[in-house]
Amino acid sequence: MSEFHPSFWAALTGWFLAQLIKMISCFLRSGKLDFSYLMSTGGMPSAHTSMVCSLATSIGLHEGFSTPLFAIVVCFASVVMFDAQSVRKAAGEQAKLLNQIVYFYWG
Repeated sequence: MSEFHPSFWAALTGWFLAQLIKMISCFLRSGKLDFSYLMSTGGMPSAHTSMVCSLATSIGLHEGFSTPLFAIVVCFASVVMFDAQSVRKAAGEQAKLLNQIVYFYWG
């Protein structure tokens, strides 16, 4: 296990904590413990964003914040976060339209 860079474990931990927060949040709302949230996609907090932010922070701390590697990871994180935000926005607009269609036909 020690053959993995600490940044790998930081990224994995960031992802896991985001998923765990989703599961706990669902438990507090519904009173039911649903372990499927540990592997689910979507929702807040974003596990993708948590993972890339943890990775970027760890790389910065281990390799230096002025290294080319850190610049690459920050660019990667920016693309992931932008795409996640864009997908959420598009899904929200599509859900709004679907709700209007359902209301029109069965409302």
